Amino acid sequence: MVGGQDGITSFAVQDNELWLRHLIWLILQVSTTGFVFFQSVHQNRLWIPTLLLLLAGTIKYSERTIALYLASSDSFGTSVLKEPNPGPNYERLMRKYSHYEASNVPVYFEFFIDQKSRCNVIEGKLYEFELMQYAHHYANMYKGLIVNLMFSSLEHGESRNFFSRRDADDTLKILEIELNLFYDLLHTKVVVANSKLGKLVRCISFGLVVAALSLFHKEDKHGLKSFDVKLTYTLFFGVLSLDMVTHLLWMFSDWTVASCFNSTICVLKILEILLHLKRFRWMKADHRGEAIASTPIIFKRWSQTLPQFNFIEFCCQESGSESEFRTMITKILEYMHIKDFIEQKKIDIIQMCNVTVKPLTQNLWQFIFEELLEKSRAADDLEEAKRIISARGEWVLENCDFIECSELMSYVKDVAYDESLLLWHIATELCYSNTDEQSHSRHYCDARNFSKCLSNYMIYLLYQQPSLMSEVSGIAKQRFRDTLAEVQRFFSQRQREPDKLGTDYQRILEVDTSLKPAHVKGNLSKSALFDASKLAKELKKLGPQKWEVMSKVWVELLSYAASRSRGNAHVQQLSKGGELLTFVWLLMAQFGLRDSWVETRIHTRLIVNI
Repeated sequence: MVGGQDGITSFAVQDNELWLRHLIWLILQVSTTGFVFFQSVHQNRLWIPTLLLLLAGTIKYSERTIALYLASSDSFGTSVLKEPNPGPNYERLMRKYSHYEASNVPVYFEFFIDQKSRCNVIEGKLYEFELMQYAHHYANMYKGLIVNLMFSSLEHGESRNFFSRRDADDTLKILEIELNLFYDLLHTKVVVANSKLGKLVRCISFGLVVAALSLFHKEDKHGLKSFDVKLTYTLFFGVLSLDMVTHLLWMFSDWTVASCFNSTICVLKILEILLHLKRFRWMKADHRGEAIASTPIIFKRWSQTLPQFNFIEFCCQESGSESEFRTMITKILEYMHIKDFIEQKKIDIIQMCNVTVKPLTQNLWQFIFEELLEKSRAADDLEEAKRIISARGEWVLENCDFIECSELMSYVKDVAYDESLLLWHIATELCYSNTDEQSHSRHYCDARNFSKCLSNYMIYLLYQQPSLMSEVSGIAKQRFRDTLAEVQRFFSQRQREPDKLGTDYQRILEVDTSLKPAHVKGNLSKSALFDASKLAKELKKLGPQKWEVMSKVWVELLSYAASRSRGNAHVQQLSKGGELLTFVWLLMAQFGLRDSWVETRIHTRLIVNI
């Protein structure tokens, strides 16, 4: 108990729900150890150091159990609730109102918002200290997102007013710190350690270990084995070293730094150096000057990457004729009635092996930020906000004033979300395979790369992160398998026809899709291959402008998934490195793009016209 893990209390959100088990285990351990200690105290000349270590270990384990309890869903959900507010005294106001009205005195109620409650907004670029202060403020305001708490229009108005005045880089840095603060709340002892009692208890625990070491050192070692003495010293210094490292990590954590802004100049200088080391950094990656996230791994607050999964490339690797040995194995598995299980596990493993990682680029984040900012400015009220966040591409297509996109509307409105993702993913890949597209201007090349990156990222989320996409995934697994089977059949047939020329992607586009696949095949199969081919042909009619349309549609598909997934699913990813989708989820909330906020009237007063 003394030398165990001290900084991290849980590795997953689900671990916090086991606080009661840890409490029972603590009681059992203390009881058992206490019984053994009591039985041996009469012949143990080191009973005082032993008792001190027992107390120190009990304190540490108790801290962890309390931290787990405070981070559990029930306790945390209760802690983020605001103080009970009965509102203005209705009975007294109505009594006055009735009195004046009976006296024929003009009277009415006025509602107003106290502007002093708003956070002061600093214009321009923010320094590291200011970024930390704002992140701490908004983390405290929005930590209720973790338990899907509703927020007032006042809170959304304040945060939207602030973030709409920030640039994309500062916003990303603030969101990064906010999510790290959320992580600390759920997976560390920060709530316990930052309390006055927690600081006192932590010092007592460290002092007990030091006192035990001192008493052991002064004790006569006669009769003790040399190896046992050396081992005991090693364990003592190991425990003290772990304690010192834990203290340092705790002292320089984001929560502690945020609470030390009123400290002495010397402390502020040290914190300034620390924040400078932990700052988010971009690095120029190529001759075009494209910047990618490159914070040193020791100072990273999240992974800063976008996992990529390409469905068509995966299908190409899986296609091809089966060998005689594989056919024989398949028949054996079918006879044993485990073929489906083996095939599914095989597909899952191959999917994981086909996931690649791409660093987040500054241009991509800037593009996502500007698209969400534009939507935020259009969301003037709750109804408009609901309409915008419920759009899965139609808002972009309806407001696309530079080109006619009505033919594309059915591919976002008339299909399920998971089908729409697969359709646009395959269509994006078919369009991207055209090498002539690379000769377009920088603007269209950027939009082309954005579309490709977000397309592969969303398909990765759909098939590899089911907890994040469970609210919108539908029958994604079945659609994946049906489309995979059709692609494999298509390529295996084409391989037996050597007169066919062109790449695999071009072969798909060569198929006549003048009739909808459902009209020819029926609706038993959920395959989206040739519907996607039809979409790709419609997109090609738009010329290079299709990339601007596609990139905007992909951001809308991304934001739709972010708004539909639950807060608990997002915070589960924080212990695994974090996802870009979680940043979009938090940014949308702070832009006011949520379907669960209420209009707020802060104060009510009775106006009497005399």
